[in-house]
Amino acid sequence: MSSSIYNKSNSPVVLEAAITPLRRGEPVQRMEKTIADARACLAAGAAIIHHHHDFRAPREEGVKQMVAIERAILETYPDALMYGDYLKGDELWEKNAHLRPMFDDGVLRMFAIDPGITQFDILDERGLPTNSNLNGLTYAQSFEMVQFAQKTDVPMSLGIYEPGQLRWVRAYAERNMFPAGTIIKLYFGGPYTMGLHKVKGVNFGMHPTKEALDIYLSMMEGIDLPWIVSCQAGVLLDTPVARYALERGGHLRVGIEDTAGGTEMTNVETVDAARALAAEVGRPVAEGRDAKNLLKAKQRSFADA
Repeated sequence: MSSSIYNKSNSPVVLEAAITPLRRGEPVQRMEKTIADARACLAAGAAIIHHHHDFRAPREEGVKQMVAIERAILETYPDALMYGDYLKGDELWEKNAHLRPMFDDGVLRMFAIDPGITQFDILDERGLPTNSNLNGLTYAQSFEMVQFAQKTDVPMSLGIYEPGQLRWVRAYAERNMFPAGTIIKLYFGGPYTMGLHKVKGVNFGMHPTKEALDIYLSMMEGIDLPWIVSCQAGVLLDTPVARYALERGGHLRVGIEDTAGGTEMTNVETVDAARALAAEVGRPVAEGRDAKNLLKAKQRSFADA
């Protein structure tokens, strides 16, 4: 049984800030705003930044935007961990066509995959989820992404929307197939609809409760990977999961992207609030290189394999 998962921990905590609002019908956030928010969140104590680009841009332009965003952030915070989203496309490597150029440019610090298919709500006029919005990768596609991570020795953020997806994580973790720094990202489903402003929805997965986190942790027993909690379409800091995750040795993802308009706080204010909560629990915040070293502890690097 892993003490880092099951016992209250006084070890440092890593904070992630998902900084780009995803609101249908609202203007796309400018690159300058994304960069400024990222820098401000890093200054406040975040170690990981998740950001988006202009989805409307052609693929080549989207790649240029992501390279420019991360290059600008690294100029000020060279130890920052960052990852963007997917590009437009139907095929796996159309959606991930940015990863190789970013690696070649020296700015790829982390990338995300969602192993397993998850359904998100699209509500009809009655408020019923009668349509399907599918997200994620098949396990075959996920394997290709692990191979890319191994070749480049770049860590991944593994998005877990449903408990069964942890079975996939366990299979790879038990064989030491993830690069050092890889983190498990446990998503809980909030009350709203992603992409809208405080509109009630019917989401995936489990509610953000202590009991739900215990289920996740029971499935992670013996897996020596760091883990972080998030509430999509809800406000993590308003749920019991935030404090409980800190008490159990986990890390926190905040920022305004996931909240679906459920908070009036800015990105920086959510980082400040998460840091204050960590202090109440007795856990200092790890920043920069300290955070990178913390996430990589006891994990395998493929650079020397």
